[in-house]
Amino acid sequence: MYSSYWKPSDGRESNVRTDHEALHRDEATHKAMQSDETELRPLDLETIMSSKAAVKFWYLHRPKTMAYVHKNATKVQSLGRAFAVRKLREKHGAEYMANLARQDQVRRDADVLKELTDEERAAKELNDAAYDARVEESRRLRQRKAATLAAQEEAERLREEERLLQQQKADEERRRQKEEALRLEELRLIEEEERRAAEEVEAERKAEEERLAVLEAARLAEEEAIHAEEMRLAEEKRVREEEEERLRRQEEERLCRQEEERLAEEERIRAEKEEAAFFAAQAREEEERLEREAEEKRLREEEERRAQLQRENRERKRAEAALAAKLAEEEAERILQERIQQEKNEKYAQSLSKDVPVLVRQRGPGRVVSYDKQHEAYAIEMDKSMGGMQITVPIGDVNLDDRRIFSPRTKVDTPFGTGEVVGLDPHVGCYAINTEIHSPDDDQFLAFVQIKDVVLHVEEEEERAIVEDASLPIPDEIGLDSARIVDSRIVNRTGSKFIQYKLEIRTTNYGTVFCWKRYSTFRSLCDRLIKENGMKRRDIPDLPHRHLVGNFSQQTIGERAEKLNLFLSAAAKAGHLQWGIRVDDQIAVYKRRNKSATQPSSQPGSRGSRSIFSRRR
Repeated sequence: MYSSYWKPSDGRESNVRTDHEALHRDEATHKAMQSDETELRPLDLETIMSSKAAVKFWYLHRPKTMAYVHKNATKVQSLGRAFAVRKLREKHGAEYMANLARQDQVRRDADVLKELTDEERAAKELNDAAYDARVEESRRLRQRKAATLAAQEEAERLREEERLLQQQKADEERRRQKEEALRLEELRLIEEEERRAAEEVEAERKAEEERLAVLEAARLAEEEAIHAEEMRLAEEKRVREEEEERLRRQEEERLCRQEEERLAEEERIRAEKEEAAFFAAQAREEEERLEREAEEKRLREEEERRAQLQRENRERKRAEAALAAKLAEEEAERILQERIQQEKNEKYAQSLSKDVPVLVRQRGPGRVVSYDKQHEAYAIEMDKSMGGMQITVPIGDVNLDDRRIFSPRTKVDTPFGTGEVVGLDPHVGCYAINTEIHSPDDDQFLAFVQIKDVVLHVEEEEERAIVEDASLPIPDEIGLDSARIVDSRIVNRTGSKFIQYKLEIRTTNYGTVFCWKRYSTFRSLCDRLIKENGMKRRDIPDLPHRHLVGNFSQQTIGERAEKLNLFLSAAAKAGHLQWGIRVDDQIAVYKRRNKSATQPSSQPGSRGSRSIFSRRR
């Protein structure tokens, strides 16, 4: 225990005497460090954790308040002790630490013997002798078992060597037979190649004779074709000369007709030119008269149009002046409305979202229901202590209530499981929750949850383990043989539902133990194995990161239980893994590493790595 003044609560008598002077020293130390004893603040917790005397005083005089402090203090002391032992071992070696442990045990045994009577001392010596005899007997049995296993392994090795020798002889015989068959096959192929070459030579000779015959026939056919072509060309030449003579006579007749037509056309054109000159003189006189009339008319219309344009310009200027004045008024009104709307939008962007806890001036605490951008006012639902009614208040009367907002690293329950608060955005109305509490900062999984879905996490009370044979004494270390999920149940706590799985643990020296665990326990174990052993995720069965939320069907729970059983089976069978699981405050089961086993990642192609996780693949 952490405190030297711890008193057992199960009726047993403590063997540690109360040091009243130390109590008074602790009380004085505490009073010098802490004056406010009515409320435990985070700063007070940090202060008293820095002093062992203050922790002892708080544990004695504030047991209910300091239950959490004592629980964490024991963890802190265990970590510190482990760190000190590790450093001493690195500096002086394991033998030095073993000597220290032996000296400390001898000193404690001497202190115990001093306080015993002669009868008690004799009884203790008898008990120690009986215990040493049992230890020696168990050591002898282990040695005999190890010798038996070594003999079995040697016999197995000899049998394996004999089998390998026989297999090697059989392989040599098969190889010799195969070489003989290959030699015979090669001779057969050579004979076939020679026969095929002779056949090819004969075929080439026959093909050459046929080719020469074909060429002679082609030459004769070509001579006949040349003679026929010469006859055809002579006939075509005679027909072409007759056609040219006929065309020449037709062309001479056509030229004579064209000459006669040209002379007649020249006579007709001369007569038309004389008639056209007469009509053109009359047309010029008429055009000159029409041009004079059109010019006079154009001058009159130009004067009328100029006067009309002057009147239209005066009217247009008056209309443009009126329109410019109207547009200026509308633009000024639009700019004013835009500025008002922009101010409202800025206030709306900075407004508080729904369910944000606030303090209303002169009224008390409440929560935001909505924000009216048009009237710049909040609808606030007051707390039940203030009547629980809904009121409307101006924006200036509302302030954030920091006391009711969860501070960072506060442990909370959400629909996505248990997590730690990272921060709150009051303008959006969401908490940023880290749902992977034990993961590194780079691997955090943030969930953005509405305020109404976040509740303060309440530490669950640990349930006692169920032991098949409770009469067995609890060994110093309980070894793990196998573990599996045998049942599940839905638990409703703190207003939210979650699933617990019943874990059956078969041990090597304490029978079978049952306990109820949440899914997060197995998820943390999986992460730790991956982180501490340098294992890749593909080397172990995968466990989903997300908790079951809302979907509590038997099929979904059964699938999750099957995945957990695959993971537990692989983790229990892997000889290179070392891990443990805490059943309750008295029982913890450990699975030790097999020193002869190796990491599956060091031999990726080995038979062992395939057999352990074959179901996963």
